[in-house]
Amino acid sequence: MKSIVSWAAILTLFLLNQSLSKVGADLISDSCAKTRNNDLCVTSLRSDPRSASATDTKGLTRIIYDLVLSSATDTLAQVKTLLNGATDPTLINSLNLCSDGYTSTIFDKIPNALKNLDSNVIVTAASLISDGMFQAQICEKSFSSIGPEIRTSPITDKNTKVIDLSDIALRLTASLG
Repeated sequence: MKSIVSWAAILTLFLLNQSLSKVGADLISDSCAKTRNNDLCVTSLRSDPRSASATDTKGLTRIIYDLVLSSATDTLAQVKTLLNGATDPTLINSLNLCSDGYTSTIFDKIPNALKNLDSNVIVTAASLISDGMFQAQICEKSFSSIGPEIRTSPITDKNTKVIDLSDIALRLTASLG
């Protein structure tokens, strides 16, 4: 009799776990459907273990904010590495502009966006995320708009990732209000 009860308990736990996993997957899919880059949204959230315990879109939005912060931090590190080896004054100007913008994003925009998100001040959170995205866009454009010749950005892939994740964060934030 004990073995039947044990098997029933195991089966119940298994089914409950499967059900909860499906709810989490549906939350990610439903939330990411509100964005322009569904694939990046889903991939980013599924790769972060915290997503499994998120109970609502706001929880997933917070994770995306953290991913934007991580990507911006990675981009700033690359900018600083490039600055250390740069000799071209035009390149140095662009990289300094990027460094200033990413520093603002990392130490001001995103931390304050997170505080506002946590306090349900959704419009301000969205505005701050938008400002951070704009800084990445300015950085990218700076390489082609300074000087007489058109230059290629050495960090296009990193800027694009920050811009795309920021856009996801902005759209998820907008869906909360």
